[in-house]
Amino acid sequence: MDTRIVFLNACNEIAAQLEGFKILEKGQRLKKISMDKDISFEIYFQSSFRNDPSSIQILPHINIYSKILKKWQIEQRKNEYSQGLIYGNQIGYLTPYNKWKEWNLAGLSYKNSIIEITESIKQYIFSIFEIFSSKENAIDFLKNNGTKFNLWTEDSISPLEFLLCFSEKETAGIFLNNFVHNCPYKGNILKLYEKLKSENDIDLNYSEFHGADIIKLAYIKGLKIK
Repeated sequence: MDTRIVFLNACNEIAAQLEGFKILEKGQRLKKISMDKDISFEIYFQSSFRNDPSSIQILPHINIYSKILKKWQIEQRKNEYSQGLIYGNQIGYLTPYNKWKEWNLAGLSYKNSIIEITESIKQYIFSIFEIFSSKENAIDFLKNNGTKFNLWTEDSISPLEFLLCFSEKETAGIFLNNFVHNCPYKGNILKLYEKLKSENDIDLNYSEFHGADIIKLAYIKGLKIK
């Protein structure tokens, strides 16, 4: 059977076991909208152009978006390509695998891979989506826990824009300082903050390192690093 057909069949078998999601792109993307109609939760299945009959890869990712945040980002960055992303990750990093995880759909691996992916989504991903089903709950969680959604997830700077858009400045500041305190590249962030003091034109669409654009936005918004 064609590797693309095997891949899409797997996507749809997984989708059939996940209630409430709209099926898009022939099953490759699943989408659910929050009660307030603003936040969307997506599960996206990536494959590989190197697939062959003995190795058909499927890599699940999640993304959480906000339409209001997208408009806010466009205003801040003057960049029409802003997506309103609150948080995104590869599912492997959000589960006990704790790494970039690929599943094989070829041959006898097919059924086990579908079971593992479906159970991983139900057990570890739905609880993350639930946190963001309410902006108030999400703000409170991020303030106290950062993006440590379970034992395996790591801190991410990504939701800081969400907090700058929807929460009090103090809350965004707490999130930022907790992230910086635990960040392995804390030195780079502190150097950037110091450098920004002497810059008149700050480019929010360029990152010297991962998350530098968001750090710059935090500086512009007056957040202090303690």
